[in-house]
This record gives sequence, structure tokens and C-alpha cells, in this order.
Amino acid sequence: MPSLTPSPKSGSPDSIDFELTDFDEARHALDELPAGVREVHRLAPGYWEQRRRGPVPTDRALAGATLDWLLRLPPRVQPRHLAERYPRVVNAIALTWSDRQRSVAVLDDLIVDHRGGRRGFSPDVDAELHALRDYRAGLAH
Repeated sequence: MPSLTPSPKSGSPDSIDFELTDFDEARHALDELPAGVREVHRLAPGYWEQRRRGPVPTDRALAGATLDWLLRLPPRVQPRHLAERYPRVVNAIALTWSDRQRSVAVLDDLIVDHRGGRRGFSPDVDAELHALRDYRAGLAH
């Protein structure tokens, strides 16, 4: 947006600095919510709890098929910290492993915060997720 060249008295208590603007742009700016306001509802108690699926027994333990999958992985990409701390996540990864595209997408969703506001995983777990993703995508041999 073009702004006017300040007058020699600009900045003095009696001057008013302004910027020329288009009325359509100004109306559009008023229609948009300020940054962060749209996301406030996510902070309300119970918001995320209502959207998550209910707990199942395999959330706290590795499934038999997951253990088999872990043992078939090369030792350098076995997610040991992830399996210890987040068995539910490892079970979900193992379920998708037979479909390369789907398993890479699941790993990408775990690595990248698409929703905003997630704390993320600890560095050791994050490194394991990246190693698994690279291995599954064929980037690491």
C-alpha cells in the first residue's frame, strides 16, 4: 500500500501519520478474525477429548503383530523408545506398514504438526520416527 511522504513536521505531537488504503481491502480485513481467535475453541476443556477415539486395550501394550513387525525391522531403525513410551502409536504404524504410501503418511503426520499447538515428541522419539520414515520411504538403506 502506498504511503504518503511524511511532512517535515511528521512525528511531532500535532501531526497524524496515515497510510492510503483501499476500501475493499479494509472491509476484507474487518471480515477476517485476528490471528489465533479462530483457534481459541481448541483450548476449551474437553475439546480434544471429544475428538479422540476411546481407549482400547492395545493402547497400553504392543500387539503380537507389532512385536513381529518390530523384530523384522533392521536394528538401526527399530523404534525402541517409541515402543516403550507410546505403544499405541507403534501399533498404528505397524498396522499400516504393508502399504508404503499409507505408512509414510502416518509417519509424516506424527512428525509434522498439522493441527497446531502440539508439544511434539522428545528428541530421541522424534529421531526414531524420522529414521523409520526415511527407511519406509526408501531414503535410508
